[in-house]
Amino acid sequence: MSVRFAAARDIARSPIARVLNRGEIELAANDHDELEGFMSETTVAALRHFGEFGLRAVEVAAHNAQVAAAAHETEDYRHWLGICRALDRQAAQRVEASLMTEDERLIG
Repeated sequence: MSVRFAAARDIARSPIARVLNRGEIELAANDHDELEGFMSETTVAALRHFGEFGLRAVEVAAHNAQVAAAAHETEDYRHWLGICRALDRQAAQRVEASLMTEDERLIG
């Protein structure tokens, strides 16, 4: 059986001593009030929506956009389409394409 030499550690430089002497923990960058205007309102709304619905967030936003479009609520449609676009650009394009008339599809 072989014997392996392990030198003694300096107590002042041990991992536990480093953690205990680290000092006050700083807040994450997104927790600072000064960065409040850092993100657009649509991005904040999309993050809140994702926090509420998780992986279904894109599906729910796309559905809400289609419902708003069917009800001719332009402002709500733009809001939900913006959230959908912030989460998944291709899904937003599919929603827009599904609401186009045949003439609009031929032109664009």
